[in-house]
Amino acid sequence: MCLLVIVLLTEINATCKSKNNILSIASGTSFGMCIGHCRRSINITSNPYALIALKEPNFAQTEYPTVQQQYPISSDEWQKLISLIDSRSFQALDDTIGCPDCADGGAEWIQINWLNKNKQVTFEYGKLIQGFEGLINELR
Repeated sequence: MCLLVIVLLTEINATCKSKNNILSIASGTSFGMCIGHCRRSINITSNPYALIALKEPNFAQTEYPTVQQQYPISSDEWQKLISLIDSRSFQALDDTIGCPDCADGGAEWIQINWLNKNKQVTFEYGKLIQGFEGLINELR
């Protein structure tokens, strides 16, 4: 019984530490055969609490200049977002899921930056990743 309690406490501590070590969460979309703002992304940071939105073309187009805007977020919004992340499960995902941007269907990606590592997962535009539906919907 004592061993079970120690194992559970160790697991809870590791989960808390991995959530506290998240520095930023980014997501975005891209389309290969596209004119206009073909790439869009957000980067949400914990220090300072901010959301940086970016949209840009695939190549220089005077009609579609790169646009970047920063918005403040609250500590509560950050905590809500990281509560949707199981760090261990996210790190175990393949780097590419499905066939992103095949037949110009578009691609989506999520990147999480921890204190000591980064992980980016790219998947088909509009799809969900099992176990991360809440995170994807919140980021969209």
